[in-house]
Amino acid sequence: MSQRIFLWALLTSASFTSWATDPFTIELYQTSCNICHGAGVAGAPTSFEPSAWTERLAKGKDVLLQNAISGFKGMPPLGMCSDCTQEDLVDLIDYMSTEQPK
Repeated sequence: MSQRIFLWALLTSASFTSWATDPFTIELYQTSCNICHGAGVAGAPTSFEPSAWTERLAKGKDVLLQNAISGFKGMPPLGMCSDCTQEDLVDLIDYMSTEQPK
């Protein structure tokens, strides 16, 4: 029982993107988000630079999700991912806002 609790605690506290990212999320990123976030086009926070996301993340992930769904400033609704679900968008936000291992 204590091993299950330890494993649960470890998995829920570890950043999923720090050790593995779902290949589907990477594919979505490459085909939609990278267009603007890869280079920080039109003020978009640059991918994999946590400092670019600090202020946005401080507002809460719910705010970021709603901005992604509705569009924000120059970002169209759903970004460039018209087929993305809310879960996909959350995964993409987590992926882009975390420094990636090199």
